[in-house]
Amino acid sequence: MILEISVKNISLIPALTLAPDEGLSILTGETGAGKSILLGALSLLLGERASVDLIRADCDTATVEGLFRLEMQSPVHALLEESGLEPCEDNQLVIKRTLARNGRSKCFINGGYTTLAILERIGEELVDLHGQHQHQSLLQRHQQRDLLDAWAGLETLRKQVADVYGELRASRAAREQLAMDEAERVRQLDLLVYQIEEIEKARIQPGEYEQLQEEKNKLANAERMLANVITALDSLHRKEEGSARESLTQAVNAISDLARFDSQMGSLADDLRSAEVLITDVVDRLADFSEGFEADPAQLETVEERLDVLYKLKKKYGESEEAILGFYESKLVEKESLTHKDEELERLAQEEAALSADLSQKARELSGKRRAAGKELAKALELELKSLGFNQAMFEIQVEPREDTGGWISWDGKHYKCGPHGADDIQFLIAPNPGEEAKPVSKIASGGELSRIMLAIKVIAASAARVPTMIFDEVDAGVGGATAEAVGRKLKELSKHRQVMVITHLPQIARFARSHFLISKYVEQGRTISQVSPLDRDAQVKELARLMAGDQITDTALNHARELIEKS
Repeated sequence: MILEISVKNISLIPALTLAPDEGLSILTGETGAGKSILLGALSLLLGERASVDLIRADCDTATVEGLFRLEMQSPVHALLEESGLEPCEDNQLVIKRTLARNGRSKCFINGGYTTLAILERIGEELVDLHGQHQHQSLLQRHQQRDLLDAWAGLETLRKQVADVYGELRASRAAREQLAMDEAERVRQLDLLVYQIEEIEKARIQPGEYEQLQEEKNKLANAERMLANVITALDSLHRKEEGSARESLTQAVNAISDLARFDSQMGSLADDLRSAEVLITDVVDRLADFSEGFEADPAQLETVEERLDVLYKLKKKYGESEEAILGFYESKLVEKESLTHKDEELERLAQEEAALSADLSQKARELSGKRRAAGKELAKALELELKSLGFNQAMFEIQVEPREDTGGWISWDGKHYKCGPHGADDIQFLIAPNPGEEAKPVSKIASGGELSRIMLAIKVIAASAARVPTMIFDEVDAGVGGATAEAVGRKLKELSKHRQVMVITHLPQIARFARSHFLISKYVEQGRTISQVSPLDRDAQVKELARLMAGDQITDTALNHARELIEKS
Protein backbone atom coordinates (compact mmCIF):
# COMPACT_ATOMS: atom_id res chain seq x y z
CA MET A 1 0.00 0.00 0.00
CA ILE A 2 0.99 3.65 -0.42
CA LEU A 3 2.36 5.18 2.78
CA GLU A 4 3.39 8.54 1.38
CA ILE A 5 3.68 10.43 -1.89
CA SER A 6 5.89 13.52 -2.23
CA VAL A 7 5.75 15.82 -5.26
CA LYS A 8 8.09 18.68 -6.06
CA ASN A 9 7.90 21.16 -8.96
CA ILE A 10 5.24 19.32 -10.96
CA SER A 11 3.00 21.80 -12.83
CA LEU A 12 1.08 23.83 -10.22
CA ILE A 13 2.64 21.91 -7.31
CA PRO A 14 5.85 23.42 -5.86
CA ALA A 15 5.86 20.93 -2.97
CA LEU A 16 3.25 18.51 -1.67
CA THR A 17 3.06 15.45 0.56
CA LEU A 18 0.13 13.03 0.73
CA ALA A 19 -0.22 10.17 3.23
CA PRO A 20 -3.38 8.23 2.31
CA ASP A 21 -5.22 5.99 4.73
CA GLU A 22 -4.99 2.22 4.50
CA GLY A 23 -8.74 2.10 3.90
CA LEU A 24 -10.80 4.51 1.77
CA SER A 25 -9.17 7.88 1.07
CA ILE A 26 -11.29 10.51 -0.69
CA LEU A 27 -9.87 13.47 -2.59
CA THR A 28 -12.14 16.35 -3.50
CA GLY A 29 -11.68 19.88 -4.78
CA GLU A 30 -12.91 22.35 -7.32
CA THR A 31 -12.38 21.71 -11.01
CA GLY A 32 -8.84 22.74 -12.00
CA ALA A 33 -7.51 22.64 -8.46
CA GLY A 34 -4.89 20.04 -9.35
CA LYS A 35 -6.47 16.60 -8.84
CA SER A 36 -5.41 15.38 -12.28
CA ILE A 37 -1.90 16.79 -11.72
CA LEU A 38 -1.54 14.76 -8.54
CA LEU A 39 -2.79 11.67 -10.32
CA GLY A 40 -0.32 12.29 -13.16
CA ALA A 41 2.52 12.58 -10.66
CA LEU A 42 1.54 9.24 -9.15
CA SER A 43 1.47 7.72 -12.65
CA LEU A 44 5.13 8.69 -13.04
CA LEU A 45 5.97 6.50 -10.04
CA LEU A 46 4.24 3.60 -11.77
CA GLY A 47 6.33 3.80 -14.95
CA GLU A 48 4.38 6.16 -17.20
CA ARG A 49 6.46 8.07 -19.73
CA ALA A 50 7.22 11.64 -18.75
CA SER A 51 7.05 14.97 -20.57
CA VAL A 52 9.15 18.01 -19.71
CA ASP A 53 5.91 20.00 -19.90
CA LEU A 54 5.11 18.63 -16.43
CA ILE A 55 8.00 20.56 -14.87
CA ARG A 56 6.86 23.69 -13.07
CA ALA A 57 7.64 26.96 -14.86
CA ASP A 58 11.06 28.48 -13.99
CA CYS A 59 12.25 25.14 -12.53
CA ASP A 60 14.95 22.96 -14.08
CA THR A 61 13.97 19.69 -12.42
CA ALA A 62 10.96 17.97 -10.87
CA THR A 63 10.77 15.03 -8.48
CA VAL A 64 8.16 12.51 -7.38
CA GLU A 65 8.85 10.08 -4.54
CA GLY A 66 6.72 7.30 -3.14
CA LEU A 67 7.00 5.15 -0.03
CA PHE A 68 5.15 1.81 -0.23
CA ARG A 69 4.64 -0.99 2.28
CA LEU A 70 4.73 -4.49 0.79
CA GLU A 71 3.29 -7.75 2.00
CA MET A 72 5.77 -10.57 2.56
CA GLN A 73 4.29 -12.52 -0.37
CA SER A 74 4.32 -9.55 -2.75
CA PRO A 75 5.80 -10.45 -6.17
CA VAL A 76 7.72 -7.17 -6.03
CA HIS A 77 10.35 -8.85 -3.82
CA ALA A 78 11.15 -11.35 -6.59
CA LEU A 79 11.16 -8.59 -9.22
CA LEU A 80 13.70 -6.61 -7.20
CA GLU A 81 15.99 -9.63 -6.93
CA GLU A 82 15.57 -10.46 -10.62
CA SER A 83 16.46 -6.87 -11.58
CA GLY A 84 19.51 -6.72 -9.31
CA LEU A 85 17.98 -4.02 -7.10
CA GLU A 86 18.37 -3.63 -3.35
CA PRO A 87 15.83 -5.59 -1.26
CA CYS A 88 13.32 -3.79 0.93
CA GLU A 89 14.07 -2.94 4.53
CA ASP A 90 11.12 -3.69 6.83
CA ASN A 91 9.07 -4.42 3.68
CA GLN A 92 9.20 -0.76 2.70
CA LEU A 93 9.81 0.16 -0.95
CA VAL A 94 11.10 3.59 -2.01
CA ILE A 95 10.58 4.81 -5.59
CA LYS A 96 11.94 8.10 -6.92
CA ARG A 97 11.45 9.66 -10.35
CA THR A 98 13.25 12.80 -11.50
CA LEU A 99 12.60 14.90 -14.61
CA ALA A 100 14.91 17.49 -16.15
CA ARG A 101 14.47 20.21 -18.76
CA ASN A 102 16.98 18.45 -21.02
CA GLY A 103 14.50 15.58 -21.35
CA ARG A 104 16.38 13.13 -19.17
CA SER A 105 14.23 11.15 -16.80
CA LYS A 106 15.77 9.00 -14.07
CA CYS A 107 14.19 6.22 -12.03
CA PHE A 108 15.41 4.97 -8.67
CA ILE A 109 14.14 2.03 -6.60
CA ASN A 110 15.49 1.61 -3.06
CA GLY A 111 18.26 4.06 -3.97
CA GLY A 112 19.45 2.15 -7.04
CA TYR A 113 19.13 3.40 -10.61
CA THR A 114 16.76 1.38 -12.79
CA THR A 115 15.03 1.48 -16.16
CA LEU A 116 11.54 2.69 -16.99
CA ALA A 117 10.60 -0.82 -18.15
CA ILE A 118 11.47 -2.34 -14.76
CA LEU A 119 9.66 0.47 -12.95
CA GLU A 120 6.56 -0.21 -15.05
CA ARG A 121 6.65 -3.94 -14.19
CA ILE A 122 6.93 -3.17 -10.48
CA GLY A 123 4.28 -0.45 -10.70
CA GLU A 124 1.78 -2.96 -12.11
CA GLU A 125 2.15 -4.94 -8.87
CA LEU A 126 1.66 -1.89 -6.64
CA VAL A 127 -1.32 0.08 -7.94
CA ASP A 128 -4.36 -0.54 -10.14
CA LEU A 129 -5.12 2.95 -11.46
CA HIS A 130 -8.59 3.35 -12.97
CA GLY A 131 -8.14 6.72 -14.62
CA GLN A 132 -10.70 9.13 -15.95
CA HIS A 133 -12.48 7.73 -19.04
CA GLN A 134 -10.77 4.34 -18.60
CA HIS A 135 -14.24 2.78 -18.46
CA GLN A 136 -14.38 3.56 -22.18
CA SER A 137 -12.09 0.55 -22.66
CA LEU A 138 -15.20 -1.58 -22.16
CA LEU A 139 -16.29 -0.44 -25.61
CA GLN A 140 -13.36 -2.27 -27.20
CA ARG A 141 -13.84 -5.96 -27.91
CA HIS A 142 -10.22 -6.90 -27.26
CA GLN A 143 -10.42 -5.24 -23.83
CA GLN A 144 -13.52 -7.27 -23.02
CA ARG A 145 -11.62 -10.41 -24.00
CA ASP A 146 -8.67 -9.42 -21.81
CA LEU A 147 -10.96 -8.69 -18.86
CA LEU A 148 -12.60 -12.10 -19.12
CA ASP A 149 -9.28 -13.94 -19.47
CA ALA A 150 -7.74 -12.08 -16.53
CA TRP A 151 -10.74 -12.73 -14.28
CA ALA A 152 -10.80 -16.43 -15.23
CA GLY A 153 -7.03 -16.84 -14.87
CA LEU A 154 -6.61 -17.97 -18.48
CA GLU A 155 -3.43 -16.05 -19.27
CA THR A 156 -1.23 -19.17 -19.15
CA LEU A 157 -3.44 -21.15 -21.53
CA ARG A 158 -3.74 -18.13 -23.82
CA LYS A 159 0.06 -17.82 -23.93
CA GLN A 160 0.28 -21.49 -24.93
CA VAL A 161 -2.15 -20.78 -27.75
CA ALA A 162 -0.04 -17.79 -28.83
CA ASP A 163 3.17 -19.85 -28.76
CA VAL A 164 1.76 -22.69 -30.89
CA TYR A 165 0.15 -20.16 -33.24
CA GLY A 166 3.56 -18.53 -33.74
CA GLU A 167 5.18 -21.89 -34.52
CA LEU A 168 2.41 -22.80 -36.95
CA ARG A 169 2.66 -19.45 -38.70
CA ALA A 170 6.44 -19.87 -39.10
CA SER A 171 6.02 -23.43 -40.42
CA ARG A 172 3.42 -22.33 -42.98
CA ALA A 173 5.62 -19.45 -44.10
CA ALA A 174 8.58 -21.83 -44.58
CA ARG A 175 6.44 -24.24 -46.61
CA GLU A 176 5.01 -21.44 -48.76
CA GLN A 177 8.51 -20.08 -49.37
CA LEU A 178 9.74 -23.51 -50.39
CA ALA A 179 6.74 -24.08 -52.64
CA MET A 180 7.84 -21.24 -54.92
CA ASP A 181 7.66 -21.60 -58.72
CA GLU A 182 10.28 -23.76 -60.37
CA ALA A 183 12.07 -20.92 -62.15
CA GLU A 184 12.65 -19.11 -58.86
CA ARG A 185 13.86 -22.33 -57.23
CA VAL A 186 16.39 -22.91 -60.04
CA ARG A 187 17.58 -19.30 -59.83
CA GLN A 188 18.14 -19.54 -56.08
CA LEU A 189 19.82 -22.93 -56.43
CA ASP A 190 22.23 -21.55 -59.07
CA LEU A 191 23.16 -18.69 -56.77
CA LEU A 192 23.74 -21.05 -53.84
CA VAL A 193 25.94 -23.34 -55.94
CA TYR A 194 28.03 -20.37 -57.10
CA GLN A 195 28.49 -19.07 -53.54
CA ILE A 196 29.36 -22.51 -52.17
CA GLU A 197 31.86 -23.29 -54.94
CA GLU A 198 33.53 -19.89 -54.64
CA ILE A 199 34.14 -20.41 -50.92
CA GLU A 200 35.19 -24.05 -51.35
CA LYS A 201 37.67 -23.10 -54.08
CA ALA A 202 39.31 -20.57 -51.78
CA ARG A 203 40.08 -23.27 -49.14
CA ILE A 204 39.92 -20.71 -46.33
CA GLN A 205 41.78 -21.36 -43.07
CA PRO A 206 40.87 -19.48 -39.86
CA GLY A 207 43.53 -16.87 -39.05
CA GLU A 208 45.01 -17.04 -42.55
CA TYR A 209 44.40 -13.40 -43.45
CA GLU A 210 46.33 -12.10 -40.46
CA GLN A 211 49.25 -14.49 -41.11
CA LEU A 212 49.43 -13.43 -44.77
CA GLN A 213 49.45 -9.77 -43.79
CA GLU A 214 52.46 -10.42 -41.58
CA GLU A 215 54.24 -12.37 -44.36
CA LYS A 216 53.50 -9.62 -46.88
CA ASN A 217 55.01 -7.05 -44.53
CA LYS A 218 58.22 -9.11 -44.25
CA LEU A 219 58.54 -9.72 -47.99
CA ALA A 220 57.84 -6.09 -48.87
CA ASN A 221 60.64 -4.97 -46.52
CA ALA A 222 63.10 -7.79 -47.21
CA GLU A 223 66.00 -5.61 -48.38
CA ARG A 224 65.70 -3.30 -45.43
CA MET A 225 65.50 -6.21 -43.00
CA LEU A 226 68.59 -7.90 -44.53
CA ALA A 227 70.57 -4.65 -44.36
CA ASN A 228 69.74 -4.33 -40.67
CA VAL A 229 70.85 -7.91 -40.04
CA ILE A 230 74.19 -7.29 -41.76
CA THR A 231 74.72 -4.07 -39.78
CA ALA A 232 73.97 -5.89 -36.51
CA LEU A 233 76.34 -8.77 -37.37
CA ASP A 234 79.12 -6.37 -38.35
CA SER A 235 78.71 -4.46 -35.08
CA LEU A 236 78.62 -7.55 -32.92
CA HIS A 237 81.10 -9.87 -34.68
CA ARG A 238 82.44 -9.20 -38.17
CA LYS A 239 84.46 -6.02 -37.71
CA GLU A 240 88.15 -6.76 -37.90
CA GLU A 241 88.78 -4.36 -35.09
CA GLY A 242 86.47 -3.10 -32.38
CA SER A 243 83.51 -5.46 -32.74
CA ALA A 244 81.33 -5.83 -29.68
CA ARG A 245 82.32 -9.45 -29.17
CA GLU A 246 86.07 -8.69 -29.53
CA SER A 247 85.79 -5.77 -27.08
CA LEU A 248 83.89 -7.90 -24.61
CA THR A 249 86.53 -10.66 -24.81
CA GLN A 250 89.26 -8.13 -24.05
CA ALA A 251 87.30 -6.81 -21.07
CA VAL A 252 86.80 -10.34 -19.71
CA ASN A 253 90.55 -11.05 -19.93
CA ALA A 254 91.43 -7.79 -18.20
CA ILE A 255 89.00 -8.27 -15.34
CA SER A 256 90.05 -11.92 -14.94
CA ASP A 257 93.60 -10.70 -14.44
CA LEU A 258 92.36 -8.18 -11.86
CA ALA A 259 90.65 -11.01 -10.00
CA ARG A 260 94.10 -12.47 -9.22
CA PHE A 261 94.65 -9.49 -6.92
CA ASP A 262 91.06 -8.70 -5.85
CA SER A 263 88.62 -11.60 -5.37
CA GLN A 264 85.58 -9.31 -5.74
CA MET A 265 86.46 -8.80 -9.40
CA GLY A 266 85.75 -12.47 -10.10
CA SER A 267 81.96 -11.96 -10.09
CA LEU A 268 82.30 -9.15 -12.63
CA ALA A 269 84.23 -11.41 -14.94
CA ASP A 270 81.50 -14.05 -14.63
CA ASP A 271 78.82 -11.51 -15.53
CA LEU A 272 80.73 -10.44 -18.60
CA ARG A 273 81.22 -14.06 -19.67
CA SER A 274 77.40 -14.46 -19.51
CA ALA A 275 77.03 -11.41 -21.76
CA GLU A 276 79.64 -12.91 -24.08
CA VAL A 277 77.58 -16.12 -24.33
CA LEU A 278 74.39 -14.07 -25.01
CA ILE A 279 76.07 -12.09 -27.79
CA THR A 280 77.37 -15.30 -29.32
CA ASP A 281 73.82 -16.71 -29.33
CA VAL A 282 72.41 -13.54 -30.93
CA VAL A 283 75.14 -13.61 -33.60
CA ASP A 284 74.39 -17.26 -34.44
CA ARG A 285 70.63 -16.59 -34.76
CA LEU A 286 71.21 -13.51 -36.94
CA ALA A 287 73.54 -15.54 -39.13
CA ASP A 288 70.96 -18.29 -39.52
CA PHE A 289 68.30 -15.68 -40.43
CA SER A 290 70.53 -14.05 -43.04
CA GLU A 291 71.40 -17.35 -44.70
CA GLY A 292 67.73 -18.41 -45.13
CA PHE A 293 66.32 -15.01 -45.97
CA GLU A 294 66.20 -13.29 -49.32
CA ALA A 295 63.97 -10.89 -51.22
CA ASP A 296 61.45 -12.88 -53.27
CA PRO A 297 59.24 -10.66 -55.51
CA ALA A 298 57.43 -13.73 -56.87
CA GLN A 299 56.43 -14.88 -53.38
CA LEU A 300 55.31 -11.35 -52.51
CA GLU A 301 53.07 -11.32 -55.57
CA THR A 302 51.61 -14.70 -54.60
CA VAL A 303 50.84 -13.48 -51.07
CA GLU A 304 49.21 -10.28 -52.34
CA GLU A 305 47.04 -12.28 -54.77
CA ARG A 306 45.89 -14.54 -51.94
CA LEU A 307 45.12 -11.55 -49.74
CA ASP A 308 43.06 -10.04 -52.54
CA VAL A 309 41.01 -13.27 -52.83
CA LEU A 310 40.33 -13.29 -49.09
CA TYR A 311 39.51 -9.56 -49.06
CA LYS A 312 36.86 -10.00 -51.77
CA LEU A 313 35.31 -12.97 -49.97
CA LYS A 314 35.17 -10.98 -46.73
CA LYS A 315 33.39 -8.14 -48.52
CA LYS A 316 30.79 -10.61 -49.82
CA TYR A 317 30.27 -13.16 -47.08
CA GLY A 318 31.61 -12.01 -43.72
CA GLU A 319 34.15 -9.90 -41.84
CA SER A 320 36.34 -12.83 -40.83
CA GLU A 321 37.32 -16.28 -42.01
CA GLU A 322 35.04 -17.75 -39.32
CA ALA A 323 32.10 -15.64 -40.56
CA ILE A 324 32.69 -16.73 -44.17
CA LEU A 325 32.77 -20.39 -43.11
CA GLY A 326 29.57 -19.87 -41.12
CA PHE A 327 27.90 -18.38 -44.19
CA TYR A 328 29.15 -21.38 -46.19
CA GLU A 329 27.57 -23.86 -43.73
CA SER A 330 24.21 -22.05 -43.85
CA LYS A 331 24.19 -22.11 -47.65
CA LEU A 332 24.88 -25.84 -47.64
CA VAL A 333 21.71 -26.29 -45.57
CA GLU A 334 19.70 -24.07 -47.96
CA LYS A 335 21.04 -25.96 -50.95
CA GLU A 336 20.10 -29.28 -49.35
CA SER A 337 16.59 -27.98 -48.71
CA LEU A 338 16.11 -26.75 -52.28
CA THR A 339 17.72 -29.84 -53.78
CA HIS A 340 15.40 -32.12 -51.83
CA LYS A 341 12.40 -29.86 -52.15
CA ASP A 342 9.75 -32.59 -52.20
CA GLU A 343 11.08 -34.29 -49.07
CA GLU A 344 11.29 -30.95 -47.22
CA LEU A 345 7.78 -30.00 -48.30
CA GLU A 346 6.51 -33.29 -46.93
CA ARG A 347 8.33 -32.74 -43.65
CA LEU A 348 6.93 -29.23 -43.28
CA ALA A 349 3.43 -30.47 -44.17
CA GLN A 350 3.64 -33.06 -41.39
CA GLU A 351 4.97 -30.46 -38.97
CA GLU A 352 2.17 -28.09 -39.92
CA ALA A 353 -0.48 -30.78 -39.44
CA ALA A 354 0.87 -31.60 -35.97
CA LEU A 355 0.97 -27.94 -34.96
CA SER A 356 -2.54 -27.37 -36.37
CA ALA A 357 -3.85 -30.28 -34.30
CA ASP A 358 -2.11 -28.94 -31.19
CA LEU A 359 -3.44 -25.43 -31.80
CA SER A 360 -6.95 -26.79 -32.41
CA GLN A 361 -6.88 -28.64 -29.10
CA LYS A 362 -5.58 -25.66 -27.12
CA ALA A 363 -7.87 -23.13 -28.82
CA ARG A 364 -10.88 -25.39 -28.24
CA GLU A 365 -9.93 -25.76 -24.57
CA LEU A 366 -9.52 -21.99 -24.23
CA SER A 367 -12.87 -21.39 -25.92
CA GLY A 368 -14.64 -23.84 -23.62
CA LYS A 369 -13.14 -22.31 -20.48
CA ARG A 370 -14.03 -18.84 -21.69
CA ARG A 371 -17.67 -19.82 -22.18
CA ALA A 372 -17.87 -21.37 -18.73
CA ALA A 373 -16.09 -18.40 -17.13
CA GLY A 374 -18.27 -15.98 -19.09
CA LYS A 375 -21.42 -17.44 -17.55
CA GLU A 376 -19.96 -17.22 -14.04
CA LEU A 377 -18.67 -13.68 -14.53
CA ALA A 378 -22.00 -12.55 -16.01
CA LYS A 379 -23.90 -13.86 -12.95
CA ALA A 380 -21.44 -12.25 -10.57
CA LEU A 381 -21.70 -8.96 -12.47
CA GLU A 382 -25.50 -9.04 -12.29
CA LEU A 383 -25.33 -9.28 -8.51
CA GLU A 384 -22.82 -6.44 -8.26
CA LEU A 385 -24.79 -4.29 -10.71
CA LYS A 386 -27.95 -4.66 -8.64
CA SER A 387 -26.13 -3.04 -5.74
CA LEU A 388 -25.03 -0.25 -8.09
CA GLY A 389 -28.50 0.74 -9.32
CA PHE A 390 -29.09 -1.84 -12.08
CA ASN A 391 -31.88 -3.49 -10.14
CA GLN A 392 -33.10 -5.87 -12.84
CA ALA A 393 -30.27 -5.80 -15.36
CA MET A 394 -29.41 -8.94 -17.29
CA PHE A 395 -25.76 -9.35 -18.25
CA GLU A 396 -24.37 -11.74 -20.83
CA ILE A 397 -20.87 -12.52 -22.04
CA GLN A 398 -20.96 -13.97 -25.52
CA VAL A 399 -18.11 -16.25 -26.58
CA GLU A 400 -18.28 -17.45 -30.19
CA PRO A 401 -15.48 -19.12 -32.19
CA ARG A 402 -15.04 -17.50 -35.62
CA GLU A 403 -16.00 -20.01 -38.32
CA ASP A 404 -13.88 -19.86 -41.49
CA THR A 405 -13.74 -22.52 -44.19
CA GLY A 406 -10.07 -21.63 -44.75
CA GLY A 407 -9.22 -21.53 -41.06
CA TRP A 408 -6.09 -23.15 -39.70
CA ILE A 409 -7.85 -25.07 -36.93
CA SER A 410 -10.90 -27.30 -36.70
CA TRP A 411 -13.04 -29.35 -34.35
CA ASP A 412 -16.40 -31.09 -34.62
CA GLY A 413 -16.19 -30.94 -38.41
CA LYS A 414 -15.90 -27.13 -38.59
CA HIS A 415 -12.95 -24.88 -39.42
CA TYR A 416 -12.21 -21.76 -37.41
CA LYS A 417 -10.07 -18.67 -37.84
CA CYS A 418 -7.44 -18.46 -35.11
CA GLY A 419 -5.00 -15.82 -33.99
CA PRO A 420 -2.52 -15.45 -31.13
CA HIS A 421 -5.42 -14.79 -28.71
CA GLY A 422 -7.45 -17.82 -29.76
CA ALA A 423 -10.42 -18.36 -32.04
CA ASP A 424 -13.15 -16.48 -30.16
CA ASP A 425 -15.12 -13.33 -30.70
CA ILE A 426 -16.01 -12.08 -27.21
CA GLN A 427 -18.65 -9.48 -26.50
CA PHE A 428 -20.24 -8.07 -23.35
CA LEU A 429 -24.01 -7.57 -23.63
CA ILE A 430 -26.49 -6.00 -21.23
CA ALA A 431 -30.25 -5.60 -20.96
CA PRO A 432 -30.63 -2.80 -18.37
CA ASN A 433 -34.40 -3.27 -18.04
CA PRO A 434 -36.74 -6.32 -17.97
CA GLY A 435 -38.14 -7.38 -21.32
CA GLU A 436 -35.35 -5.82 -23.34
CA GLU A 437 -33.08 -7.81 -25.56
CA ALA A 438 -29.45 -7.95 -24.46
CA LYS A 439 -27.36 -5.70 -26.68
CA PRO A 440 -23.64 -4.90 -26.82
CA VAL A 441 -22.50 -2.68 -23.97
CA SER A 442 -20.92 -0.38 -26.53
CA LYS A 443 -24.33 0.23 -28.14
CA ILE A 444 -26.56 1.07 -25.21
CA ALA A 445 -24.51 1.89 -22.10
CA SER A 446 -24.06 5.54 -21.13
CA GLY A 447 -20.88 6.92 -19.57
CA GLY A 448 -22.30 6.52 -16.07
CA GLU A 449 -23.41 2.96 -16.80
CA LEU A 450 -20.01 2.08 -18.19
CA SER A 451 -18.26 3.44 -15.11
CA ARG A 452 -20.51 1.37 -12.84
CA ILE A 453 -20.00 -1.76 -14.93
CA MET A 454 -16.24 -1.26 -14.73
CA LEU A 455 -16.49 -0.70 -10.97
CA ALA A 456 -18.45 -3.94 -10.64
CA ILE A 457 -15.71 -5.76 -12.56
CA LYS A 458 -13.04 -4.19 -10.34
CA VAL A 459 -14.89 -5.28 -7.21
CA ILE A 460 -15.17 -8.86 -8.46
CA ALA A 461 -11.56 -8.95 -9.64
CA ALA A 462 -10.27 -7.52 -6.34
CA SER A 463 -10.95 -10.79 -4.53
CA ALA A 464 -8.33 -12.54 -6.66
CA ALA A 465 -6.05 -9.62 -7.46
CA ARG A 466 -2.66 -9.18 -5.83
CA VAL A 467 -2.44 -5.40 -6.35
CA PRO A 468 -2.78 -3.81 -2.89
CA THR A 469 -3.88 -0.30 -3.93
CA MET A 470 -6.71 0.76 -6.24
CA ILE A 471 -7.21 4.35 -7.41
CA PHE A 472 -10.38 5.62 -9.09
CA ASP A 473 -10.57 8.95 -10.86
CA GLU A 474 -14.08 10.21 -11.64
CA VAL A 475 -15.67 6.78 -11.14
CA ASP A 476 -18.82 8.76 -10.33
CA ALA A 477 -19.10 10.10 -13.90
CA GLY A 478 -22.72 10.23 -15.02
CA VAL A 479 -24.26 9.07 -11.74
CA GLY A 480 -26.03 10.81 -8.88
CA GLY A 481 -28.59 10.41 -6.13
CA ALA A 482 -29.19 6.90 -4.83
CA THR A 483 -26.91 5.40 -7.50
CA ALA A 484 -24.04 7.58 -6.34
CA GLU A 485 -24.61 6.43 -2.77
CA ALA A 486 -24.56 2.80 -3.98
CA VAL A 487 -21.24 3.46 -5.71
CA GLY A 488 -19.88 4.98 -2.50
CA ARG A 489 -20.94 1.96 -0.44
CA LYS A 490 -19.36 -0.34 -2.98
CA LEU A 491 -16.08 1.57 -2.77
CA LYS A 492 -16.20 1.38 1.02
CA GLU A 493 -16.76 -2.37 0.80
CA LEU A 494 -13.83 -2.67 -1.58
CA SER A 495 -11.61 -0.72 0.83
CA LYS A 496 -12.03 -3.47 3.46
CA HIS A 497 -9.70 -5.63 1.37
CA ARG A 498 -7.56 -3.03 -0.45
CA GLN A 499 -6.27 0.47 0.00
CA VAL A 500 -8.64 2.57 -2.12
CA MET A 501 -8.18 6.19 -3.23
CA VAL A 502 -11.04 7.99 -4.97
CA ILE A 503 -11.22 11.39 -6.66
CA THR A 504 -14.84 12.50 -6.66
CA HIS A 505 -17.19 15.49 -6.86
CA LEU A 506 -20.13 13.77 -5.18
CA PRO A 507 -20.94 14.10 -1.46
CA GLN A 508 -22.79 10.74 -1.62
CA ILE A 509 -19.40 9.10 -2.27
CA ALA A 510 -17.16 11.43 -0.25
CA ARG A 511 -19.25 10.74 2.90
CA PHE A 512 -17.71 7.24 3.18
CA ALA A 513 -14.13 8.50 3.52
CA ARG A 514 -11.94 7.04 6.22
CA SER A 515 -9.58 9.90 5.43
CA HIS A 516 -10.53 12.95 3.40
CA PHE A 517 -8.15 15.29 1.56
CA LEU A 518 -8.99 18.63 -0.03
CA ILE A 519 -7.10 19.70 -3.16
CA SER A 520 -7.17 23.46 -3.58
CA LYS A 521 -5.23 26.20 -5.29
CA TYR A 522 -4.32 29.79 -4.52
CA VAL A 523 -2.17 32.55 -5.98
CA GLU A 524 0.98 33.73 -4.21
CA GLN A 525 3.32 36.37 -5.64
CA GLY A 526 1.69 35.97 -9.04
CA ARG A 527 2.13 32.17 -9.12
CA THR A 528 -0.67 29.60 -8.89
CA ILE A 529 -0.05 26.89 -6.31
CA SER A 530 -1.93 23.62 -5.70
CA GLN A 531 -1.94 22.05 -2.27
CA VAL A 532 -3.45 19.03 -0.51
CA SER A 533 -4.82 19.35 3.01
CA PRO A 534 -6.07 16.52 5.26
CA LEU A 535 -9.50 17.33 6.69
CA ASP A 536 -10.60 16.77 10.26
CA ARG A 537 -14.24 16.05 11.09
CA ASP A 538 -15.38 19.68 11.05
CA ALA A 539 -13.50 20.45 7.83
CA GLN A 540 -14.95 17.33 6.22
CA VAL A 541 -18.47 18.47 7.12
CA LYS A 542 -17.80 21.84 5.47
CA GLU A 543 -16.37 20.20 2.34
CA LEU A 544 -19.40 17.91 1.96
CA ALA A 545 -21.66 20.93 2.45
CA ARG A 546 -19.73 22.75 -0.30
CA LEU A 547 -20.12 19.75 -2.62
CA MET A 548 -23.89 19.88 -2.01
CA ALA A 549 -24.56 23.63 -1.89
CA GLY A 550 -21.63 25.27 -3.66
CA ASP A 551 -19.72 28.22 -2.22
CA GLN A 552 -22.77 29.57 -0.33
CA ILE A 553 -22.76 27.04 2.51
CA THR A 554 -25.93 27.12 4.60
CA ASP A 555 -26.75 25.66 8.00
CA THR A 556 -29.08 23.24 6.23
CA ALA A 557 -26.23 22.00 4.06
CA LEU A 558 -23.98 21.63 7.09
CA ASN A 559 -26.60 19.67 9.01
CA HIS A 560 -27.21 17.45 5.98
CA ALA A 561 -23.46 16.84 5.64
CA ARG A 562 -23.19 15.81 9.31
CA GLU A 563 -26.09 13.45 8.86
CA LEU A 564 -24.52 11.88 5.76
CA ILE A 565 -21.26 11.23 7.61
CA GLU A 566 -22.98 9.85 10.71
CA LYS A 567 -25.00 7.37 8.63
CA SER A 568 -22.10 6.23 6.49
